[in-house]
Amino acid sequence: MGEMKSAFERAMEKVEKMGKATDEELKRLEYVPIGSALAARYLREEKFDLAGELNKYTDENVRKHVVNGMQEALLHNITLPKDDMSKKTTNKAISGLKLTKKSKNQLDALLDRISSLITYYEQARQQAFNQFKSAFESKLPELTRAMQQQAQKSGIPIETQVQLQFQEQWRRASSELDGQYEKVLEEHKQQIAALM
Repeated sequence: MGEMKSAFERAMEKVEKMGKATDEELKRLEYVPIGSALAARYLREEKFDLAGELNKYTDENVRKHVVNGMQEALLHNITLPKDDMSKKTTNKAISGLKLTKKSKNQLDALLDRISSLITYYEQARQQAFNQFKSAFESKLPELTRAMQQQAQKSGIPIETQVQLQFQEQWRRASSELDGQYEKVLEEHKQQIAALM
């Protein structure tokens, strides 16, 4: 019978079969995380100079990996805004992308589409919320009667039960709306990534 190999020995054999990483792969492994970290600082810090930091990388073979890391991080932070903070982050990520892309015309067109999508999303979300709230309020007397019986059994106040019911139903309704818009947003983000 053959000799049993340890997991380490099997892993080392696989590494040997794969061969050594090229200089280009090593640069990518080193500089993409640097670009991601710079983008993260840009999004976190109010006065961070992303363009100035990027200009420190003059070697084009290094710079392209830094830019790729920045772009990946910035694209990841473009989301449908749920609150003022996420809207601010998305807008800042869009501004940051404009600093990193060479294909400005194509990029500007895609970013304009994203900005329009976000505006439509915010309007649709507000309208859906208003409609949902009105429908919920019209069912409130009936719902309150049903919950009075539960409140006596559970000891949870009716107001709390109504609020929990409202939040749960709104979460379900809004997730459907979010899914529709997120699909289109992801398509736009993929188009931007293809410009890299």
